[in-house]
Amino acid sequence: MGEVYKARDTRIDRIVALKVSTAQFSERFEREAKTIGALNHPNICTLYDVGPNYLVMEYVEGAQLKGPLPLDEALRYAAQICAALDHAHNKGITHRDLKPANIMVTKAGIKLLDFGLAKLKSVGTGQAPATDPENTPTLSMALTGRNEIVGTLYYMSPEQLQAQATGKEIDSRSDIFSFGLVLYEMLTGKRAFQGSSPASVIAAIMERPAPSISDIAPPALDRVLRKCMAKDPDERWQTARDLKDELEWIANSPSGVGSPGGAGFQPAAGLQPGQSSPLSKIAVAAAAVFALAAVGLGIVAYRATRPAPLPEITRFEIHAPAGSTLPLGTPAVSPDGRTLAYAVADKDKLSRIYVRTLDSTEPRVLPGTEGAVHPFFSPDGRSLGFVANGKLQRIDLAGGSPRALADTGSPWHGSWNQNGTILFNNSGAAAGVFQISANGGPATPVLAADGHPYFLPDGKRFLGRNAATGKIELGTLGSQGAKLVLDNASSAAFAAPVPGGATYMFFIQGSDVMAQQFNEASGALVGEPAAIIDNIGRVANPAVTPTLGVSRSGTLAFQRDIGGGLGRLTWFDRSGKPLSELPAAAVGQRPALSPDGRFAAIVRRDFATATSDIWVVDLERGASTRLSFEKGLNNRPVWSRDGKRVTYSSAKGITEKDASGTGTETLLLNSEGAIPDDWSQDGK
Repeated sequence: MGEVYKARDTRIDRIVALKVSTAQFSERFEREAKTIGALNHPNICTLYDVGPNYLVMEYVEGAQLKGPLPLDEALRYAAQICAALDHAHNKGITHRDLKPANIMVTKAGIKLLDFGLAKLKSVGTGQAPATDPENTPTLSMALTGRNEIVGTLYYMSPEQLQAQATGKEIDSRSDIFSFGLVLYEMLTGKRAFQGSSPASVIAAIMERPAPSISDIAPPALDRVLRKCMAKDPDERWQTARDLKDELEWIANSPSGVGSPGGAGFQPAAGLQPGQSSPLSKIAVAAAAVFALAAVGLGIVAYRATRPAPLPEITRFEIHAPAGSTLPLGTPAVSPDGRTLAYAVADKDKLSRIYVRTLDSTEPRVLPGTEGAVHPFFSPDGRSLGFVANGKLQRIDLAGGSPRALADTGSPWHGSWNQNGTILFNNSGAAAGVFQISANGGPATPVLAADGHPYFLPDGKRFLGRNAATGKIELGTLGSQGAKLVLDNASSAAFAAPVPGGATYMFFIQGSDVMAQQFNEASGALVGEPAAIIDNIGRVANPAVTPTLGVSRSGTLAFQRDIGGGLGRLTWFDRSGKPLSELPAAAVGQRPALSPDGRFAAIVRRDFATATSDIWVVDLERGASTRLSFEKGLNNRPVWSRDGKRVTYSSAKGITEKDASGTGTETLLLNSEGAIPDDWSQDGK
């Protein structure tokens, strides 16, 4: 269809791939240019420029994807492929030619190539030249027609093969089927469906059951693969995002050797059937991602006993009202795990509590909860406590108006035990954990910890985070003392065990949700923590605003990143076309470029300690230098006009330091909360 050259772009001195089209395939190249031009993802080959008959693309150094691969490596690559597909599908693009030959393995990971056969939401018409299906694996009939048969035969979905006969629209689920075929080959080194002729291959894809990998991989992955290769698109994974989440869970799930879903699975080795390590007892049984305005909420139910034979996975979306903005605070799950409560701001920008049962299609708003944040359930699940307008309040889900319980300090989070006692923490000057009757009355101090209190099942002891030390502590009603449980993590949530199972404490470390076994009798953690959900993002400072809600039935709700997290900084031209990414060291907040464009000053935050610092990154070498060392929040870097100094906001006021990192800080303005915006032209 054309020629590909390795070339040098002399304008910015970089190596590129130059794809030159022969005349009869110009329409395919136009399609590819439009497709790739709409994509910007680290696992997709980047388009730099377009000409009348050529594309200038990222030159990818690596090797074509080939199997068999080690299980952990295959899972890592598979998740990256799904991430690329999810990005394309969200842009309305179906690849339609997903195969190992179009997937490159580089030092940085996977790169997905060749969108020449991709299907956009709206395409033109035309005819492709005849091909010999015996010798050419790509079938291309009515190349740009609506129901065309395009793709590589061994990796085509049933609906691709039937497109002309059925007239059905091909959607992104076709790529899910092809991905299953690729994943099978990654694990086994063999094609999933073979035949001595194109006709026999087509018959195998259409009629033969999906092959099993149970002899070389954990049962959970075998189930994932079979679901990818379901003949009916409605029975497959419906989105690449869901598939990616499942693969990452399998890769990262706590795995005694041989446990279902464990990346450490080894056939005929390790634990005997029926045995499991303590951490392998955490099995994800249900997962949901809630598309709530700009914020996602996820829900995960775990079982403390080993599933037999496979965990059940459920995913669905909850859509917030039109025009909503970010939810506020921690999602709450009822004790039976069947109802979710969360606060979200409507079109009027005023937050309210929405309640949704997991078997319903729509949430309902609770009247009278205007301004509410951080709902939490009563032990019987019939009432909610929440904070609104500086007051701790409660409301019955069956109806009625909310009642104010406490009008003291600045209440924030709460927890409700079976004896009718509510714990809540104050922020500000009256910081600490207080207790109050669920029927109202005086609030009395319990503990100096400032984090989200969470009752243990006995209703007497509770977990809380000490803001001064960053430690999670175990307190007891009637006692001012506290016992250290965990150092330097977010506020903890807790789930009671099912009969005969282990008890686990959940907390956020970095941006991952961790689980660690908890001995209720001693109040001490057991063993090592395990990551059960990767990268839920930085919705807020999790040390102050935890994003986890846990029910005693074992359902975990979590709030994902609202989009204000840390992404890769990218150069764009004035038309909006991405040119290149800045070094990974430049990931941070509030980037400020030096006058000569060679350096960037960024803010790096540590959410566990509620601090941030200014760093300067050399954009050519990728090296970074820390400038600020004062405790607290250092923010808002601004370069001096000569590019030699960086000014920023510190705990004391406006501070300045040499951009090289040498010397000491100079306090320019002693005024707490002052923020620099810019320098005058003369630098004075």
